[in-house]
Amino acid sequence: MNCTGDAVEGTAKCVLVKLHRIFVEYTLDDTEYIRNVRAVLEAADMFVQDNKEIVCDPKMLKESLYTYSKTLWSDYMKEIRTREAVPKEGKAVPEDDEYDDYYYDHIYAHGVYPR
Repeated sequence: MNCTGDAVEGTAKCVLVKLHRIFVEYTLDDTEYIRNVRAVLEAADMFVQDNKEIVCDPKMLKESLYTYSKTLWSDYMKEIRTREAVPKEGKAVPEDDEYDDYYYDHIYAHGVYPR
């Protein structure tokens, strides 16, 4: 990426971090948080699509931002599980990485998770 592309990515990441802090601080619903993330990513994508000279590969930018936002959320979920789990007889806290990935991807794609 170039300087302008880096600025777009950096700005979007700062917005995502702020959204994540609000999500954590106010214990927002996962669905609400992920829909907000999607809105940020779509807005950034709209901007670079309208200004193609800014970013060489808009798809790469969107994927990078998606991965970044998902990692923020996933790391927090792991932290919550670790904090709330009571290890039994020295056993490690189970990780649900596959389920977390599916859950995040589904909400991102559909806006809701089936109950």
